[in-house]
Amino acid sequence: MCMPIKPELNVSGYRGIWKQTLTDEIVAKYTQAFFLFTKDDSGKKNPTILIGRDGRESGEDIKKVIIKELENLGTNIIDGDIMPTPTVLFSVRKHKYDGAIIITASHNPIEYNGLKFVNNKALFTIKEEVEKIKKYYENPIREDSHSDKKSTFIQNYNFSKEHADHILKYINVEAIRTRKFKVAVDMINASACVIDPYLFEKLGIELIPLNNIPNGKFGHKPEPLKENLSDIEKLAKTSGANLGFVHDPDADRLVVVNEKGEVISEEYSLALGIENILSKNKNQTIVINLSTSQMSADIAKKYGSKCIRSKIGEGYVVKKMLSNNAIIGGEGNGGVIYPTINTVRDSFTGLSLILELLAERNQTVTECITTLPKYFIKKDKWPIIGKNLSEIYSKLKSHFKDVKTDEQDGLRLDFSDSSWLHLRPSNTEPIIRLFGEAKDKKTIEALFNEAKLTLQAK
Repeated sequence: MCMPIKPELNVSGYRGIWKQTLTDEIVAKYTQAFFLFTKDDSGKKNPTILIGRDGRESGEDIKKVIIKELENLGTNIIDGDIMPTPTVLFSVRKHKYDGAIIITASHNPIEYNGLKFVNNKALFTIKEEVEKIKKYYENPIREDSHSDKKSTFIQNYNFSKEHADHILKYINVEAIRTRKFKVAVDMINASACVIDPYLFEKLGIELIPLNNIPNGKFGHKPEPLKENLSDIEKLAKTSGANLGFVHDPDADRLVVVNEKGEVISEEYSLALGIENILSKNKNQTIVINLSTSQMSADIAKKYGSKCIRSKIGEGYVVKKMLSNNAIIGGEGNGGVIYPTINTVRDSFTGLSLILELLAERNQTVTECITTLPKYFIKKDKWPIIGKNLSEIYSKLKSHFKDVKTDEQDGLRLDFSDSSWLHLRPSNTEPIIRLFGEAKDKKTIEALFNEAKLTLQAK
């Protein structure tokens, strides 16, 4: 059981370096495969497929390949061009499209791009559906897949406004407008640029933009980690902003900047959203993944609500949310999922919930987060080429006795003092990720060191 280094389609999509591990041929074959999947999934000979992209420069060329293939297959094509990932899923649901292809590599470096697939339920394809697409990819296009009907092609750039208007229906706009917030926002010159200006205008917020031209020329490394975000910290501080936000390129992850111009842990994006919703809706259910902070679980407990853990991967979180009628959930990487608005990680929904919470409580970010449970989270990653995951898990289970284990995705160890460790292979890189958390920094550092020494032992 070793981690492959060759890119492959999984629940996070397919990502590769453009013109190297992601080529015209690969894009064309996956487009054909997704068409066959969508045709069977929808029962329609000529399905309608939406195309959106996150703004990377290579996205335009990839889109041309996709459109050419879909035209040959007689597909009804809707070209949304630059669209945030959550906007794509919202639009599939609203307009009842049969599926969507998103051209994005999310937070991967700028030389990467990729494909993500959305089914006719406006959800990301999960493992079983991914396996179907892969089978179609591995087999030649069927002759009966070619249609006598001419393809239709429509360009529609109104989706972002529709998405923003939908969010506004479920948010206390008046409370936010009354606060007269000044907010600094880093849009990383990608898809958030097409929705933030309109959304913030409607919320009565003075927007202080950074990297707000959707040309795909990222202003910094695309993963929204503190070490990559010094520019927004400086802008928030010097502009006198009340707070700030940072999007990743496809705008499904959100990071918060406090009133002091400091980037805070991405775990707070979800925790603040959960605090807002559960404080008004007690005795509910939330779903978070195995690597998400215990902070969110503690908030649920405070409001008499149940917290369910899922495998890593947005599709798995959403699947458990829907089957358990969860009111809110998400992933600790800044991914807020609020099904009332959208069944996907949605940075615009996340920031709206946070603004509403701060406005209604008349608090700053710092004042608000001091009311939340406090944990110290640590994240690390190691190369895994040639290593056996089963042996790694076995070593840790043998060493850490009398702990609760969860093996639905890698190995999670829960300790009696609410500390935990979670080890799993990445879906998108040839690495193994180690997450952990404790109520004090000393404890989590000690647990990490103990885990590493255990794995290094002969």
